Amino acid sequence: MKYIYLTVGSILISLSSFAQSISPGGIYAAANAGQSGGVSLEWVLGDINAFTTLSTLPVKLVRFEGILAADGSARLEWETAEEYNNAGFEVQKSTDARQFENIGWVDGAGDIKVSKQYQFIDNQLVTTSYYRLKQVDTDGQFSFSKIIRVIPPNESLDRFTAFPNPVQDGKVTASLPDRSFKLSLYDKAGRLVKQIAEPGAQERMQLPGKGTYLLSIESIAGSKTITLVQP
Repeated sequence: MKYIYLTVGSILISLSSFAQSISPGGIYAAANAGQSGGVSLEWVLGDINAFTTLSTLPVKLVRFEGILAADGSARLEWETAEEYNNAGFEVQKSTDARQFENIGWVDGAGDIKVSKQYQFIDNQLVTTSYYRLKQVDTDGQFSFSKIIRVIPPNESLDRFTAFPNPVQDGKVTASLPDRSFKLSLYDKAGRLVKQIAEPGAQERMQLPGKGTYLLSIESIAGSKTITLVQP
């Protein structure tokens, strides 16, 4: 027996309910009653899919990420903690994160209670692309993963900027492309002033004095140099 407590106005109503059968379309042959102080209420529960706690999740996706590979392709990787009736994954791609198309399929493991890793390679990465997974059950039901983004080499380097430039008070912030290996600052004579291995998405640097400097990045997308001026 399941009890549901609702407050209508200032009256607390205790309701009990039971269901003869449950299907993906809803709850059928449901009987219910409730009253308090002469107040009675009848109701019908809607689509059972809205109540995720009433069903076993077919697939528990714990990781989904996209990586720009050394050859310029997009490597999609994901991992499940467990699977139940998992037919597989439809890999979908978009250039605007709104309209998606199917670009491939990866078979699922069916029923497992251990973690499993998957991979899919997209060799047609010509512009910034968005990806999502459509996980499909053996009974045809499906759900979508989060959306991830992969930026190709030619666009990735365009994300390397430094501001403000001209530099104010010797402080400059560099915005870096994904998977950058090394950020280096040189003076006008080419002497290394500072170097950061495996920098983050943004790095703040302090210039030692007035003059012209070269800020260089090395990443999986290639290398790029920006000229900085400290008045």
